Formats: sequence, structure tokens, C-alpha cells
Amino acid sequence: MVAAILLAAGGTWVLVNYVANLEDAAVEDQNPVEVYVADVAIPRGTPVTEVAGLVSITLVPQAVLVPGALDNLQQVAGLETAVDLLPGEQIVVGRFIDPADVLPERGLVDIPPGLLEVTVEMSPERSVGGGLVPGDKVAVISSFSPFTLDAVEPEDEEDLNSFLNNEDESEPITLKTPNTTGITVHKALVTRVQRAQARTETSGVESDDLAPQGTLLVTLAVETTDLEQVIFTAEFGTLWLAREQDDTVEDDPVLIITRANVYR
Repeated sequence: MVAAILLAAGGTWVLVNYVANLEDAAVEDQNPVEVYVADVAIPRGTPVTEVAGLVSITLVPQAVLVPGALDNLQQVAGLETAVDLLPGEQIVVGRFIDPADVLPERGLVDIPPGLLEVTVEMSPERSVGGGLVPGDKVAVISSFSPFTLDAVEPEDEEDLNSFLNNEDESEPITLKTPNTTGITVHKALVTRVQRAQARTETSGVESDDLAPQGTLLVTLAVETTDLEQVIFTAEFGTLWLAREQDDTVEDDPVLIITRANVYR
């Protein structure tokens, strides 16, 4: 019985080593490279100095190497994880972000009572290069293409119902409004900014010179009447956001820009 146990143990040891040698040989045949791999789950916001103790160098076949995978953490020195990293995940440069680019949490913005929050989808060039952060104050600029004036706008509910039901049999007006642009809301409070993806580093380019990718969702806290103007523009026109200062001068009365006065 003892001999049988020893024989089984020896056979198991030989088999394990044989399989391990086969795996090593298979890896060597696939041009293995060294990369950092997460040993444990690494939460978002972990500095690189702490990440170093949670990862290890591992050989992986060239065929499964993730673009941007790191074999030297000096490439991301001073950064922190932009997303949660999972155990076994290759550590890539695109998973890190400059702490200065991390957006404050929503709860850090003190929203005055009585305001309504609304979210609009913005492209970076229409939202200060994508550089808005919660706590900023912005002017909302509305631009409209010409509207066709098929009838005089109704002044009360009775005229509105008549207009919507096409009860007016008079000849339609063929005039159109001009292209218009104007500031409709001043000092709207930015309460949240959601980016499509984190900004990544590019060799030889400073991080502040990199344009954000994709669209942004910008949440604003505004008065009720301002909310209606923002939504109307988002539905039927084009929105721009401009960062304002506390001492920014507001036009009174509001000036609507058209081709006739754009060179004023």
C-alpha cells in the first residue's frame, strides 16, 4: 500500500511537471512578452504608487497582448486609475488619468433650493472644450435656423387649438425667421459632467493639449423659466455653453444676433 501511494504521488508529480513544461513551451512558441497584470481588484482612483503593490509582471503570448499594456509603471507616474481594474487584467496606459482631470463628485456641489436640474448632450467644442466641471457657472447660448411662419403665433389657448387643428383656411405666410443667436440663460450652475471616456496620454503631447473624445452629458441647475428655454433650444435649435465669472456683465435688454447686426 505504501509503495502504491508513493508510486501515485510520483506519477502525479511527473504529470504536473510535464503539463507545466508543455505550457511553458507553448508560451515560448508564441513570442511571450512581459506585462503588468492585476493580482487583485483595484478600485478607481488608486494612485500608481499603490498600484505597484497590487500588480505583478507576467508573461503573456504576443497574440493576446492588449495595446498599450505596460511593462514599466514609470510611463504612468503621477497618475491614478480612471476605472476599476479586475484581477488578471492587463494594466494598460489608457486606464489611467491625471488626478487634475478627475471630476468632483455630484454631492460636492451645493444646489440652491428651488432650482430644477436638466441634462443636455454637448459636443466638446460647444462646452468650453469639454473642460467644464461641477460648480462652474455658464451662459447658455441658443442658436436657431430659420423657422417657416405658416401662421401668426397663437396668443391664447383658443387660438392655439384652432392653429393646431388647421381651422384657419387663410393663405399661409411664406416668410421665414432669420438665423438667430443669443444668450438665453446667465450663470446656470453646472452640477454634473459625464464624459464618454477618459482622456488618454499620447507620446509627446501634453495632457492639457489633448481634445476629449465623444460627447458629454452636462447637467445644469436653472430656474423654471430658464429650463423651458434650454429644453426648447435642445429640441429645435443648437446649444452652446460659455463659462462665466461672478462679475460677468449681462446684456439688458438681451441682444439677439442676426446677420443684420453681427458686425455691430
